[in-house]
Amino acid sequence: MPPPRDSSENAANFPSASHAGRTLPPASSGHAPQQFTELDLKTEKVLLGTLIRGGGENIADVLEVGLRPEDFYRDAHKEIFTAIAELYNRDDSIDSLTLSDRLRKRNTYESVGGEAYLAELEDHAIGYYQASRYAKIVVDRAALRSLGVAAMEIAEKCSEGPESVDSLLNDVEEEIFGIRDRRFKGSIIYLPDKLMAIQERIMELAALEGRLSGVPTGFKYLDRLTGGFQKSDLIVLGGRPGMGKTAITLNLAMNAALPWRREAFREMPAYSVMFFSMEMSLEQIMMRILCQMSELDLLKMRSGALKSEELTHLTSAMQQLQQAPVYIDDTSGKKMNPMELRAKAKRLQRNLERHRLPPLGLIVVDYLQLLNPDPTENRNRNREREVAEMSGALKSLAKELDIAVLCCSQLKRSDEGAPEMSDLRDSGAIEQDADLVAFILRKEVLHPDKPEYQGLGELQLKKHRNGPTGVVHLHFAKECCCFKPAAYESVEDAEGGAY
Repeated sequence: MPPPRDSSENAANFPSASHAGRTLPPASSGHAPQQFTELDLKTEKVLLGTLIRGGGENIADVLEVGLRPEDFYRDAHKEIFTAIAELYNRDDSIDSLTLSDRLRKRNTYESVGGEAYLAELEDHAIGYYQASRYAKIVVDRAALRSLGVAAMEIAEKCSEGPESVDSLLNDVEEEIFGIRDRRFKGSIIYLPDKLMAIQERIMELAALEGRLSGVPTGFKYLDRLTGGFQKSDLIVLGGRPGMGKTAITLNLAMNAALPWRREAFREMPAYSVMFFSMEMSLEQIMMRILCQMSELDLLKMRSGALKSEELTHLTSAMQQLQQAPVYIDDTSGKKMNPMELRAKAKRLQRNLERHRLPPLGLIVVDYLQLLNPDPTENRNRNREREVAEMSGALKSLAKELDIAVLCCSQLKRSDEGAPEMSDLRDSGAIEQDADLVAFILRKEVLHPDKPEYQGLGELQLKKHRNGPTGVVHLHFAKECCCFKPAAYESVEDAEGGAY
């Protein structure tokens, strides 16, 4: 049986219209540039021939590049590579005979061209060590084809007039990010190869001489426990209703963005902060921030009862906020899922880098349980599974953008005092995904009849994957909904043993 020609006459060996979104259609369809097919097919033949001639000894290098069957343009080549990979996984020898037998068992031997075509592939074989290079070319060409299809689909959707431009933009962004993410996969690292890089990192940390390695929180003892909020960390802040979850997250956000507000480490730079509020409106968030900055009474501000001198103080606070690199996404009353949150965060990070603005150092999500699950996933999952997937998505976001993500979480309703890890609501996966778990506690809420508890607050670090746990003592100014450093932040401070 003669080998199929490199044209679309043999439909079984080329992608059909159903492959849209994965690869370009055949050149004869009028939708794919001829240079795509010519280069793609030649490269694929060289790669497959080299794998067959090499007896599978070089397939590990090819797989390390991240090559997958769907990266091949021609359906026959996808099938042949799949058969080669199956032989490799079975620890069988790889040659024309074993490959032919494997293809027969898959009932695809004749459709890929049989003995004649396998022999033709071997004629294209080149040097053993060139396989990974050609595999990289195949992967790159697959990405280019995917981009081409994405561009065509975008143009088609634009011409149809989408129902929602925002939804289309999100879809486009996710498609592009998906193409990029499919190209970059982790690999096995030989430990000795990385020792020098680790040593350099340790030396960099040693050179800090007491400065933080992460984003300053603004609270001296909290910074001492954590070294600041670290890149790629997911920080979960739990608290029962009325304890001040939003208040403390706004404190932390403004301390990261405005160095002069910090109790310590004011010499460190400002960091951009992105705040996702799914419970409070933009006006409510702005009111809270202004109250914290000006230390004015929130109730008087909302009721219009501020005096002239207080208005002057408020104006001064607003002028200071002009310098705050804080970005608020007002999603209250709207549907937000981790995929959309990720797209917005990545877009902001790129814009900050492009315009050389303060780098994105912290993302705040208020709060986890108000996120919606990914709409593309199975809707028959229980709530625990949904929350687990959302917390996992936030951890992945922290690693992908290499920044700290601070996420508020509801707790189970309980009359008990100090919360525990088991009180995190809806899923135990929150505890597993988090690098740091802290609980905000105000004893005056639990014991309103005890004057000695008025204004006392605690930030209890219950989990710290890379450091110690502890309790940071705070003072809560109820009028302006603001947490401040207490007279002492830790037991050591009270005894004169710290700072």
